[in-house]
Amino acid sequence: MSYLLTLRHDAELTLSTTDPLVPAAQLTPLQDALALAARLSELLAGQQQRLADAERQAREQGQQAGHAAGAAVARQEGAVALANTLAELARTQLAQREELRQALVTMAAAMVRGMAAELAPATVLAALARRAFDHVIPPQPVRLRLPLDLVEPVRAQLAEHETVMPVQCMGDPDLHGLQCVVESAAGTLLAGLDDVLARTTQLLETRRRASMNEHAQESSP
Repeated sequence: MSYLLTLRHDAELTLSTTDPLVPAAQLTPLQDALALAARLSELLAGQQQRLADAERQAREQGQQAGHAAGAAVARQEGAVALANTLAELARTQLAQREELRQALVTMAAAMVRGMAAELAPATVLAALARRAFDHVIPPQPVRLRLPLDLVEPVRAQLAEHETVMPVQCMGDPDLHGLQCVVESAAGTLLAGLDDVLARTTQLLETRRRASMNEHAQESSP
């Protein structure tokens, strides 16, 4: 019959013997071995605990770093989203202002055309011609080309007010309605109602862009 005497047993180290009795000569070495086994078990347990603590700390630090990184990313994304929203709002407001400006210009042009329609065409063309004469510099003889049916009425209108330059009124079959052209040695000027309104709109647009550039330069660092 055999015996198995367990002298030490734990998860890390087990010591056993088949002798039911330990000789006296072997007792001291056996005790030393058991003490060494206990010490080794303690060292192993301590090492495992340190490894577990290090792993837990690394995991916690990783989670904290992850939370910090996630918060930083969220703040960055939030700042970008806010900047994009503000930029989109600014673009929308600018587009709305531009639409309003265009609507006002269109409405003003329509009002001018409406008022002109209530006046005699010759009266309107004579006023447009006198306005165009102011752009002929220096004053010099001019030719005023007009629709065929309005040559005499416009000439009569111009005769009611003294002009600073000789004016020759001529019929042009290519002109109609409130169209007229002023010609001189200095060049040719389209002076009809639509031409005047188009130049006015272009002038307003040029001034608007110049004003925007000035504001941009003032706001830039």
